[in-house]
Order: sequence, then C-alpha cells, then structure tokens
Amino acid sequence: MSNDNLINDQLLRRYNEQGYFTVKGLFTAEEVEGVRNEIPKIVARYPDVPAELVQIEPTVASGERKPESFELGVRKLSRMARHNEFFRNLAFHPKMVMIAKAILGPDIVLHQGQLLMKPPHYGGEKVWHQDNAYFRLVPNLVFGFWVACDDATVENGCMHVIPGSHQRGIADHAGVGDEYGLVTPQSLEDAVPIPLKPGDALVFHGELYHYTPPNRTDNRRRAVQYHYASGECRQTTGQERFKIEPEVRIAGGEYAGTLTRQLPS
Repeated sequence: MSNDNLINDQLLRRYNEQGYFTVKGLFTAEEVEGVRNEIPKIVARYPDVPAELVQIEPTVASGERKPESFELGVRKLSRMARHNEFFRNLAFHPKMVMIAKAILGPDIVLHQGQLLMKPPHYGGEKVWHQDNAYFRLVPNLVFGFWVACDDATVENGCMHVIPGSHQRGIADHAGVGDEYGLVTPQSLEDAVPIPLKPGDALVFHGELYHYTPPNRTDNRRRAVQYHYASGECRQTTGQERFKIEPEVRIAGGEYAGTLTRQLPS
C-alpha cells in the first residue's frame, strides 16, 4: 500500500468534515494473527494480572452466562502497552504513526490501548458515547484506530458512527463504567455502520459519536483500539471519574509539562 493511500489531503478533509475514514489492510494478515495469538497468553495469566488489563463480560462475571472457555467470556483487554511487550511494540506500528503524525503533528502519545473482544452470543453493546468524554483532553487533538481482527459486521457488533458529530463539542454523558454514555442516545437510522474485514481500520475523531450493538452471532468480533493524542494536550481538572493517563510516548516530546512529560518512550 502506498503512503498516499494511507493518508492524503482527501482523507484529512474527510476526517475534519465527517470525523472518520477507513483504511483497508492497515494490518497484514500476519499482524492480525499475531494479535490473535497474544490474547490467550494474557488471558491465561488471569487473575494474576493487573486489574485494569482484563475485563470480564458482566453477564459472565455474574454467573448468568457460562462460556465454552474463559477467553470467550472476556469483554476487553485494557492499557496493554503498559503491561505487555507485544502490544507496546504494536503502538509504534509505522503505518499508525504515519497517520497519527499527519493528524496530530510531531508530538504523539498513546493515550489508551484496548482490545475489544465482543464474544459470540452475549457480547454486550457499547452505548453511544464520545471517547474524549472519558479522556477530557484540551485541545481535542485525540483520535482512535479501530482495527478489525475478525470480520466486523452489523450482526456481530461493528462500529456505528454519526458523521460530523465530532464538531458539536462534548455532549452530556452519564452512567457508570462501560454504561457511561450520551445522555441523549442517537437513532440508528442516523448512524453509519462500518463493517470491516480483518486488518482494515476505522480512523475516528475522539469526539465522534459512536456505538457498537451486541453480538448475537456464533462469530467472534475482536478489534484493536488505540487512541493517540497530541503531546500538546492537557487533561482538564475536575475529571477524576476515569483517571486515564497516557501509556507511552510515541514521537516527539517537546511539550514539557503536558502529556509527554515524564512518559517512557
């Protein structure tokens, strides 16, 4: 894939106007398989892992559902770059860094990494929300990669977005944990579903309204989600609900006293 297909003026205009664009084949088949192979290595160590790393589906944690294997009951992995060498190295993927520099400039941090598992049959929905409602970064120079590691379809819970909603500012949110979302949910009639093949990516603004429906199929729906932010950003005070600190410096580091300060690279 040429660099022009990764990021160009047309894609940047779409990002600025619509809040998102897609990239085919951001990860190779081998890279996708590497992600899939790393998941069971982490899950096998549970519960002897940091509390933030492995999150169980609520219906599994409550005993309401009993998956065929423990791994199929995991909702997500979080902040993997802090705890796992494979996912730390993946944060420096040259294609992702190239796109991040085009969108954010030369000083970049990985603000949060997640692996969103959405297991078959009982993978729950993720309510309508904006990611920067969790982060509260100012200026809002933050965006996410959502890279499919399985076929992501409407039926198994692909991303749905509201084009242009990133231009509205941060809307009112309420709720606890993964239920923290928009006080005024959006209509699916207004949403654009983003089905993806393994290795394809959605690139989306940190304030774009988005949602994933539940997975009621027999198929897994795993996706890597890495959020990058400009080192110029600062976290607003008074937002202690989630206390999300950046994970690692990716590039630059000129903005002393902001997100890149004292971060490992």
